[in-house]
Amino acid sequence: MEKTNMYPEMPTNPGMPPIPDVPPSYNQTFPTAPAVNMAEGMTSSGQLQPQPTPYIPQQQSFGQQLPPQPQQIFIQNLPPIPPLGPRPCLVTCPSCHQRQVSNIVIESSMKTHLFALALCVVGCFCCSCLPYFIDNCKNVNHYCKNCNAYFGMYNNK
Repeated sequence: MEKTNMYPEMPTNPGMPPIPDVPPSYNQTFPTAPAVNMAEGMTSSGQLQPQPTPYIPQQQSFGQQLPPQPQQIFIQNLPPIPPLGPRPCLVTCPSCHQRQVSNIVIESSMKTHLFALALCVVGCFCCSCLPYFIDNCKNVNHYCKNCNAYFGMYNNK
């Protein structure tokens, strides 16, 4: 059988070895290992055979996703927050689960600003600052003293 150049358009380099037509056999590529006594892990020459490390698959972040793991859901029934008033009241905090008296913060509301504007329009410029000193014209926000969680707001109507 005559060897012909399979790729005539490619020039052959005289310094390179010729490309074989057939790849090497499996036995030529991977020589056989010595016989192993599986019961004791010893080779036929009496040397200890190294044990292969077990394959541990790693999670791949592309293409393949693992199914979601079941999660335990705990449902805890908390007493509802009672109606809030203008003064501190006894509340069980939904965040820290402590039963304590709420901390209040009094803030100006739209009602406060409208009363001040109405006094200005009527002509009582000197009295227009009075709504900012009267707590009945403001909102009362209730917070937890322990974790500062917000409970709610009281509007004085």
